[in-house]
Amino acid sequence: MRPLSDPPRGAGLFVQSLRNVRDVRLGFDADSVLVVSLNMRDVKLDSAATVTLRRRLLASVQDVPGVVSATLQQSIPFAGMSSWPIFVTGIDSTPRLGQFHFNAVSADYFKTMGTRIVRGRAIAETDVDGAPLVAVVGESMAAVLWPGEDAIGRCFKVGLTDSVPCRTVVGVARDIHSQSIDVESKLYFYYLPAAQWDQLEGGLFVRARGNAARLVEPVRLRLQHEMPGTSYVTIRLLGDIVNAQLRAWILGATVFTGFGLLALVLAAIGLYSVIAYNVTQRNHEIGVRLALGASRRGIVRLVVIEGVRFALAGIVIGVIVASPAGQWIGPLLFRQSPSDPTVFALVSLVLLGVAVAASCIPAWRAARVDPKTALQAD
Repeated sequence: MRPLSDPPRGAGLFVQSLRNVRDVRLGFDADSVLVVSLNMRDVKLDSAATVTLRRRLLASVQDVPGVVSATLQQSIPFAGMSSWPIFVTGIDSTPRLGQFHFNAVSADYFKTMGTRIVRGRAIAETDVDGAPLVAVVGESMAAVLWPGEDAIGRCFKVGLTDSVPCRTVVGVARDIHSQSIDVESKLYFYYLPAAQWDQLEGGLFVRARGNAARLVEPVRLRLQHEMPGTSYVTIRLLGDIVNAQLRAWILGATVFTGFGLLALVLAAIGLYSVIAYNVTQRNHEIGVRLALGASRRGIVRLVVIEGVRFALAGIVIGVIVASPAGQWIGPLLFRQSPSDPTVFALVSLVLLGVAVAASCIPAWRAARVDPKTALQAD
C-alpha cells in the first residue's frame, strides 16, 4: 500500500508555517499605508530647499480626501534601513551590542504607522531645529543600553564622533521588524525628529481611510504638482512590500497543499478501487453472511473497517518514511517543527476521514447484495 501521509503531512506543516508567519507582530500596521518615494532625477536642491520641498509635500498630501495622516520618513521597513553609529556614556563599544538602525520622522509617524508608544511620548511638532535634541527608542534598544532602568530621560549621541550633542530619550516605542519577518536578534531601532536631522532623505508614509490602493493616483497627482523640474514621485503599498517577505512561505504552502490534495485524491481513488474490487470478489461470502442473518448495517461496518485498516497501514508506513525526511524541509518552515505531533494527528484524522468516505460507496453496494443471487452466482 502506498504511504498516505507524506504529501498531506508536508502540506499541513507548510500551511501551519504560513499561519505562523501571518501571526508575526510586525510592530506596525502595514494595511492602508502608502509609501511615497521622491525621485529627484537631475534636480539638485540645497539643504534648505530640500527641507522646504518635503514640508510642502507633507502639507499637500494631508489635504487629499481620504488621507488620515502622513509623515516624513528616512527608512522603509523591508526596503532599506538607515544606520548611524551611536555613543552612550558608560558603554565602551555599542557596535558589539548589535546593529542600531534609525528613522528620521515627523510628528505623525507613530499614528500613521500604527506603532505604539509604550512609555513617554512620540515625536512632537515642537521637536524642531533649535529645540532640545530628542529621540524615541525601541523597547529592545532601551533594554540593552539601560537594562533594568527607565530609558526616559537618558541620552545618547548620534554621529561619527563623541563630540556631537546628546539626545534625550523622550519615549519608548514597540519594537518593529524592519529587515526580516524572522526573529531579528541584536537589531535595535530608534527614531529622530526629521526637523532635527540635517541629512534627511527618503519620502513619506501616508495612511488612507479604507483601501489605500484607491488613493495611489490622487496622491501621486497632488504631489507631482509640487515636484520641481523633471523630478517625480513613485508610490507603493506598504502591504505589498511586507507581503513580498511572505512569498517563500506562500509558495511552499501552495505547492505542498497542491501535492497534498492530489495525494488525497489519488489515495481515495486507490482505496475505493481496492475496496470495490475486494467487495466484488467477496460477493459470495457477503451473501452467506446476509443469508445467515447478518444485518446490512453490519456489512457496511465490515467494509468500512477494512478500508480504515488499509488507511491505517498506509499512515503508519507514511509516518515512518516521512519522519526522517523532516530534516530536509525543516529549514523551509517558519517557527514550525517538522515533527509537530499536532500536525501528525490532524493529518492522520483527515486521512482516516478520506478512507471512510472512500469506503462508503463499496460498503453501500455490499449491503445491497441479494443473498440468493450471490449464492447462485457461485
